[in-house]
Amino acid sequence: MMETSQWYYVKNGTQRGPIDETDLSRLIQHGALAPETPVFQDGLGGDWTAANTTGVFPLNAIAAPTAQPRQSRALVWSMAAALVTLLITGVLLFNQQETKSQEALAEQEQKLFLLTQELASNTEVLGKHQNDLDNTQNTTDLLDVENAQLKGQINSLTTQLNKASGDLEALQSTAKNMQAQFAQTSTLYAQSKDQLKILETQANAQADENKQLTAQLQTLRNNPGAANAQAAAQLGAAMTALNTANQKVEQLTRQLAQAGQPTPATPATPAIVTHPTPPSIPVVTPPKQVAVAIKPPAAPAAITPIGTVVKIVAEHGFAIINIGTNHGIKKNDTFIVRSKKTGRLVGTLRINNPMPEVASADLGQIPIQNLTPGDTLHPMLP
Repeated sequence: MMETSQWYYVKNGTQRGPIDETDLSRLIQHGALAPETPVFQDGLGGDWTAANTTGVFPLNAIAAPTAQPRQSRALVWSMAAALVTLLITGVLLFNQQETKSQEALAEQEQKLFLLTQELASNTEVLGKHQNDLDNTQNTTDLLDVENAQLKGQINSLTTQLNKASGDLEALQSTAKNMQAQFAQTSTLYAQSKDQLKILETQANAQADENKQLTAQLQTLRNNPGAANAQAAAQLGAAMTALNTANQKVEQLTRQLAQAGQPTPATPATPAIVTHPTPPSIPVVTPPKQVAVAIKPPAAPAAITPIGTVVKIVAEHGFAIINIGTNHGIKKNDTFIVRSKKTGRLVGTLRINNPMPEVASADLGQIPIQNLTPGDTLHPMLP
């Protein structure tokens, strides 16, 4: 059902209302209120106006009922006499009660005045409370909107938190795996380091023995008559053992360098470096005095250097040189290294990561202690 408009009106000098438009129309229509009764509604601009000028309420009260046909004269006089009797009786009774009624009326008027004042005060308080209620309702609506926004943000943050928790668990699992791999790498590094020390000691011993054998070889070359099959066999066995030891040292050196890197890569197959087999020395009996053909020494490597070693990164098994792709350097190029102090051969370096101005080279078979910054690079002879 649609709600009707609310009106205020004045009766006997007192503002009354609010009252429904339908009820106010009924009061005017039945004569309880005059058609020109002042009325008021918020939509009329805040001014009091006569009810019959609003175009909403009846302009006049309903006419009194049509008089009934006249009764007989005797009946009329009888009724008139009875009415006069009742009127006289009522006047007498009224006179008796007039004083009491006036006192009661004055008391009721006083009460009505007090109630009117109280009503006005309560109306004012009610208006304030209504304003407070409206403000509270507005605040509540705003809080509802903010609560809805906060709930959305909380749901979004909860989703992000769950995702972050999952990512954290994955990272923790990855970290555990990396720790396990690091522990294995560290163990391999320590084992390789120990093995390398052992093999370096063995290589040094073999190098000393090689010097002795070389001296013996030179003696045999200078004195062919002193050669014999047993000495040649011992020299060949020693050279073979030295070659094997050098290959093991190279392999473990590469493993050690790879174990020291953060992300070990699949190691390339190490190049097998073979030492030349010493020339066979024919056994000559002294009476025949057969001369032994001595193989001439190989031509020395080029003395003019093409680059130098600038830095050695021992923990990762590589060195930095001062030439790169701008100088024609390519990956897997191999160069001879000579000592900057003595000019003697140190070993070879193989390029594994060329850059425009510099390049990194694998240490390979070169013992780290034999390579120093400033050592010179020379091309391999064909």
